[in-house]
Amino acid sequence: MASGASFAGVRAVLSVFLVAAASAGPAPAPAAAPSSKYSVEEACGQAAAGHRDLCVATLSADPASKTASTAGLARAAIQAAQRNASETATYLSSIYDDDSLENKTARLQQCLEDCGERYESAVEQLSDATSAVESGAFSESEALVAASQAEVKLCQRGCQAVPDHRNILTARNREVDQLCSIALAITKLIRGPPS
Repeated sequence: MASGASFAGVRAVLSVFLVAAASAGPAPAPAAAPSSKYSVEEACGQAAAGHRDLCVATLSADPASKTASTAGLARAAIQAAQRNASETATYLSSIYDDDSLENKTARLQQCLEDCGERYESAVEQLSDATSAVESGAFSESEALVAASQAEVKLCQRGCQAVPDHRNILTARNREVDQLCSIALAITKLIRGPPS
């Protein structure tokens, strides 16, 4: 008889719990991205302070950025980084295949080949980052932009010892790196201003 009483007690507690859960309503929806909207100047001032001028020039070149949401600004910044990385990949391919380049050592050829592969990967990751922003997967987009930026840094680091490297890649690597920094910082703004 005691076990029947304890079973009834468990049933009563379970009933109270189920009634309370049902009256609480549906589970809350995941938090949406903040609806704050930044102008190009505000976004660049808050997110990309170290590269503010490049940020403003890059985003202002896209006419849609004047009326874009923060996610739209992030998309524009990622696409600018992607275009630049794609141009660099094309450049690397052209000079790798250029037989007339004087003093193209085996080390320089290896540097160009490795960087070409890294830039192809960076372009693909930036393309995926744009898709992630468009679908609202902002954390995924941040991770993809960071991964593409890492590819550029690995290109730079891997070619440091190549004497001709400075003249061929340093400026291009620096610009793509800065554009990735801008894209990453603006994507982070979607969650709200830095504290």
